[in-house]
Amino acid sequence: MHLVRLLISDFKNIAQAQLEFSPGINVLYGDNGEGKTNLLDAIYYLSLCKSALSIRDREVVRHNAQTFSLFGEYDVTSGLTEKISCSVTPGTEKTFQRNGKKYEKLSLHVGLLPVVMVSPQDTTLVYGPGEERRKYMNFLLSQTIPDYLLTVMEYNKLLHQRNRWLKSDGGSQNVLEAIDAGLSVRADAIHEHRSRLCRLLGPQVTKYYNLLSSGKEQVDLRYDSDLNRAPMKELLARSFEKDRVLMYTSVGIQRDDIYFSLGGHALKSCGSQGQQKTYLLALKLAQFALIKQMKEVAPILLLDDVFDKLDAQRVSRLLHLVVEDGFGQIFLTDSNKVRIEEIIQNLGGSRKIFRVKDGGFTNEEEAGKSIERHH
Repeated sequence: MHLVRLLISDFKNIAQAQLEFSPGINVLYGDNGEGKTNLLDAIYYLSLCKSALSIRDREVVRHNAQTFSLFGEYDVTSGLTEKISCSVTPGTEKTFQRNGKKYEKLSLHVGLLPVVMVSPQDTTLVYGPGEERRKYMNFLLSQTIPDYLLTVMEYNKLLHQRNRWLKSDGGSQNVLEAIDAGLSVRADAIHEHRSRLCRLLGPQVTKYYNLLSSGKEQVDLRYDSDLNRAPMKELLARSFEKDRVLMYTSVGIQRDDIYFSLGGHALKSCGSQGQQKTYLLALKLAQFALIKQMKEVAPILLLDDVFDKLDAQRVSRLLHLVVEDGFGQIFLTDSNKVRIEEIIQNLGGSRKIFRVKDGGFTNEEEAGKSIERHH
């Protein structure tokens, strides 16, 4: 699967753009703030109906514009295309269409066009609260498990209802029992999916970390959950009196977390910036491999500013790894043209290089041909 053509209107600093891409490597270079990351975010938005940067839609619309729109044409198999479009006016309905037909629910679109993005924002997975790592699990599972996202949304709605009941002076016991029953079914299902995810991710993270770092350090990934100790129904019964005093539900999958370790110690406290970035790259490559295995299609890989804080050897290993290991279509950004040119000279396959300036994109190959014709 690959993105053949992309049309952008009023998305962040991109006023208008119409681009055609290589099914292999697509390089975007230019100074910081020119629009490289914004293009990657547009591709991400078309796949997951939201920005990769956890910002609201009104922050995505270009300054002084009211609406933004995106259109992508994808080659999913030989001769079969998917045409995805979205039109977003903040504060009103967000419209996504597949081949001209509007989605009734956006959750039905998530997972159709899998994508994996590696960016500087990933450091929140190391330093951020558990919520960031739960979002990561939800993001990955929503692309691979039908109805997973719906189950999480239903759980959160029931959790809100239970907390509201706990804050009341005394509601119906039958209502609480019904809420607890619904919570238990959904919590157990979510826990099962997350447990399996982390069991599959762990060995892959170790594999890719070793490939990127020559096996110099030992890494691990562990899933921590209240439900590792007992089913949700039993946890709710045990914590009921405590919850009445606290006036909120103190157990459940809303407290889940992932523990990243390096050499048996917490990654965030003992890892250098280079080791942490290598771990995060390994995590995203493991995510890629898992999606590819479960969906039987290679996701689009978005590599945003991956060279920062990585030594030359790890950069070289990363790029040779993604090019040689069947990763499919890749988008790569960097601010250093010389570095980019040196790196891609040693890589085979199809590629396109775009210069990015003020939200505009110039295909260097086409620009070169135009100059030749002019002379």
